[in-house]
Amino acid sequence: MTAERLDMTLTAKQEAFAQSIADGKTQADAYRTAYNAVKMKPETVWSKASELMADGKVAARVASLKVKLEEKALWTRERSVLVLAGIADSSESKPGEVVSAVKELNAMHGFNAPTRLDVTGVVIVASPLDERL
Repeated sequence: MTAERLDMTLTAKQEAFAQSIADGKTQADAYRTAYNAVKMKPETVWSKASELMADGKVAARVASLKVKLEEKALWTRERSVLVLAGIADSSESKPGEVVSAVKELNAMHGFNAPTRLDVTGVVIVASPLDERL
């Protein structure tokens, strides 16, 4: 291992933090996953997580992991857009296919008005003190 490579080595906890961030957790949740933060105040966790993410080695590892995850992704949003735009722009596409592609692109980009859903039903909330449980 070269000296440069040794400088980039993370502790097990730093690696767990970086992995959690790359998986999509917030910095605070990643910190709680990697470190014993049970007795810490939320403000302390936020501060410690921010400091850890500001560490150049940790930030570089998070970036590296995110790149690897993107490379492994079976299908990305960008790829969806490119495929749908290709269908919409193709002279070989049938009119119905073009309309469907444009509709899907509009939905992906939030161009459609929000859809209102009316949900009815009964919600039962059980209390831990409920003797029936």
